[in-house]
Amino acid sequence: MKTIHTKTTFKHLKYFMVFCLLLSLEGFAQQCKGGSYGEKPPADAIDLALRASMDFDNDLNAVVVRNQGIVYGPNTIGSPYMQSAFTTAKIAPVGKVYLVRYNALMDEMEVKGAEEEDVLIISKKKSYVINQHENNVTYRVLEKIESEKENDLGYYISLEDNDNISLYKKSCKKMVKRKKGSYGNAASSVTTEFKDMRCEFYIEKAHNGHAIKLPKRKKELLALFPDKADLIKTFIKKNRIKLNKEDSLKKLIKYINTI
Repeated sequence: MKTIHTKTTFKHLKYFMVFCLLLSLEGFAQQCKGGSYGEKPPADAIDLALRASMDFDNDLNAVVVRNQGIVYGPNTIGSPYMQSAFTTAKIAPVGKVYLVRYNALMDEMEVKGAEEEDVLIISKKKSYVINQHENNVTYRVLEKIESEKENDLGYYISLEDNDNISLYKKSCKKMVKRKKGSYGNAASSVTTEFKDMRCEFYIEKAHNGHAIKLPKRKKELLALFPDKADLIKTFIKKNRIKLNKEDSLKKLIKYINTI
């Protein structure tokens, strides 16, 4: 994937000011049409967005990606995205509405640029929270603990948000390339297929920005909560909690937050 990193020049600053202006106006225009985007904004919302967008927010720190479609080639099955279309989302702490989509293969959040062919990638920061209006999915940027990578930041879907223990899941995809014989000759063509991987679950303690992978073995999970292990063990047995099932884990984390 080729990326062109922005430089702090007046020319690039003007480009991003226009980009923020257009996306903010488009986001508010979609909100005014109704739907699942919450309450209708006040009458002066577009004017407020206009004034806010004239002051480019450097916290977004995006890079430009061009010709995104050629990365995977024409012979593809499926998509690297959780949702192929760009949908409106509010990004905190920037506090503006953008068009975004999540690339589960690359673990990147893409933002639609001002030009049709431009796609921007948001630089990951722990403070970022991205709430997609469609389906009300919230992504948080967390640092994975016990990772081989230094400062391993990624996007995690919020399932249970609590000041004590929060629960997340990580949606991933993998790319599989396979050769397929062409009809009528011995030559083969390469087909790329995107496959969903099994979701992994993580917890975050006291909103400290650290993602701790939840083990699938009960003994290892109880070790994460040594002072509450006996109570949790009893709850798991009584309620037949499955440590690889989303609904069971949500029920378990809700219980842990009460003891």
